[in-house]
Amino acid sequence: MTDLKEGEKLEDLQYKGLKIIQNASGFRFGTDSVLLAGFAKANRREKVLDMGAGTGVIAILLAGRTGAALTALEIQKEQCAMARRSVELNGQDIEVVEADMRTAHGVLGLGTFDAAVCNPPYYPASGGAVSSKGEEGFRGAATHDVYCTLREVAESAARLIKFGGRFYTCCPAARLAEAFFELKTAGLEPKRLRLVASNAEKAPYLALIEAKKGAAPGLKMEKQLNVTDPDGSYTEETNRIYHRENDR
Repeated sequence: MTDLKEGEKLEDLQYKGLKIIQNASGFRFGTDSVLLAGFAKANRREKVLDMGAGTGVIAILLAGRTGAALTALEIQKEQCAMARRSVELNGQDIEVVEADMRTAHGVLGLGTFDAAVCNPPYYPASGGAVSSKGEEGFRGAATHDVYCTLREVAESAARLIKFGGRFYTCCPAARLAEAFFELKTAGLEPKRLRLVASNAEKAPYLALIEAKKGAAPGLKMEKQLNVTDPDGSYTEETNRIYHRENDR
């Protein structure tokens, strides 16, 4: 058991005993991060970068599931510190790098990674009230693109992955056209798309995207993922993504 600081909580990720440290005063991961980690593909021979990693949930889950060599890239110092403590607690070999993704190629190198994953800010800077959560100087950075836009995320990923490399990201369904435009402009061709809805009766609210650097056009649409059944319980697939198969 690790020593927790004021406001911190140790959460069970329900997979292989993995845990993560979170703080109520900072941005906490949600369903979208878990779904994106389940959507991304990698193998143990590959090097994968988690961009804007926060406290490292995607990197921790991906490393645990795939065995790939993960690097977690995060600009906020306190988030990096929590991520490192979680990685140590889990006994994982994940490198946590404190840097701005827009200039991280100067530290990590161009075309270094086989794949990258990013759960980016969902809302434009003008999209409603900006959250007060986050470190001083980065308030709302996890939810609004006041510090890093969709274009900058796509351009950063294109610099950091190799030719033919894969980029996994997600966005609100309402911003799908914008996300596709920015990805294609950066040379990342959307190749796989999965829409997510609260249930089968609701319109999709989230899009999970796989893009490939330098690929020819051609998009595969996957079956919609419904998070819950009509009775409000999690669907069998959601439970599988959350590693809750034994809970049903």
